[in-house]
Amino acid sequence: MYLYTSVVVVFNLLLFMSVRCVARLRKCEPLLFVRDLDSEDTHVKEKPSKELSNLLSNNVTEKYKEKFKVYVSNTGPAVIGSEIDFLAELYTEIVDIDKKHFLYHWMNDADDSEKLETTNNYRSNISSYIFDSELILPNKYKMKVCVYKRHKENFVIIGENHTMFELTATLNGRSHIHQNLTFNSTSLDIFSTNRVIQYSVNLTDKFHSAPPYWFHLFVDGQRVETKENVNFFDFIHNSTGMIQVKVQVVMESFGTEGKLQGNWSRSIYLEDEVQKVNIVSDSKIITGNPVKFNITFDGSDVRICWRIVDLDNNTAHNRSCDGPLSSGWFLTPGVVLPPGQYIADVVVTNDVSSVNHRSGINVVYNGGGSGTSSPLVVPIVFSMLGMVVLLSGAAYIVRLRKKKDVEVADFDFHPEIQSTGFRIFQMIRGSISDMFQRNEYVRRHRRAKYHQTLARSYGSLEDSNEVL
Repeated sequence: MYLYTSVVVVFNLLLFMSVRCVARLRKCEPLLFVRDLDSEDTHVKEKPSKELSNLLSNNVTEKYKEKFKVYVSNTGPAVIGSEIDFLAELYTEIVDIDKKHFLYHWMNDADDSEKLETTNNYRSNISSYIFDSELILPNKYKMKVCVYKRHKENFVIIGENHTMFELTATLNGRSHIHQNLTFNSTSLDIFSTNRVIQYSVNLTDKFHSAPPYWFHLFVDGQRVETKENVNFFDFIHNSTGMIQVKVQVVMESFGTEGKLQGNWSRSIYLEDEVQKVNIVSDSKIITGNPVKFNITFDGSDVRICWRIVDLDNNTAHNRSCDGPLSSGWFLTPGVVLPPGQYIADVVVTNDVSSVNHRSGINVVYNGGGSGTSSPLVVPIVFSMLGMVVLLSGAAYIVRLRKKKDVEVADFDFHPEIQSTGFRIFQMIRGSISDMFQRNEYVRRHRRAKYHQTLARSYGSLEDSNEVL
């Protein structure tokens, strides 16, 4: 109970201080200024009288306010004790030649300081401002600027504006996560497995002299790597699913605060890329039958878009997209096509990759015989030729076996003329050899008919005359 009461008291005190600081930012009113000739500084001499203020406000101020617009910005958020910049820019449609008489009055509700600055142009900036008071707490504060222009012996208001800036207790910066991919989806939090991911943190807090920084990388709560004064990490994650990546930055020995640190975390989702795509289909389709493609793939939750084109790349069937699919294969619906040659054009994509694949040519032909020959034609033709040769050989052997054997004078029969029982190829070889020997026998006997010899026949006429 005591702790709760203390927290409430502190909160009310902070709220009161904030309201009080805001209340102390006074309004922009016409002021009298005097210039110190030695230092050329301009400071407030006194406020004009109420009558003069009303006169300046009514007759001059409103006229200038219509001509000038003021824009104020800052480089926050910034950690308490670091440097922060403020910038005021004055815009007008008609450029004022006498621009040396612009004066900017800065005031804020963080440390209640005020600053007057004269300038020669339409810009005024406060560079490297440091809020290092121990009374300043992390919060959002207001920086206000009043812009004046010289009018005779007085300065009149020509514009005013403010900017909200934030002072923090931790380091400030911007984190960036990146991966080199050939294909990127619209989602910024989906990355690929097995590829390098770079996570970097660019600190925005500025210090005049800062000690070393230590950068720590955590993946799913486990510290992976630590670097000194190096603001980026390269890492690879092999598993799919959601992971949390965190970078912690620690700055050692900062003033009386000891250490300053900042934390940046990012939840990202990892998917497997598509590496292989294959298309299986019938190479020949009879006209009237549907054409189907079995598409196999790898990768996480792919989307398949396919179409059928002819050889001139003209679309024969409009592109169709199906997905997301994660089963590893996809069978397209049947598509009936007219006779011709076609190609299946398939694109498989997911959040981290895209692969394009084309199938071979598919010939669609009529069942009556038009189209290319079947691959079975050549084996069938050669089989039929072999059967014809065998039948011819068998017929020739049968014919030879029906003829009578011819005896010669020396009763020398051919050794191949033997009983049956040999294999068919031995019979063919013997028949061919016998044919050549028979042809030689006939040739010799044809010549013997015309050959004259001295031998005489028994009982010839010459023999009878000699006896007598």
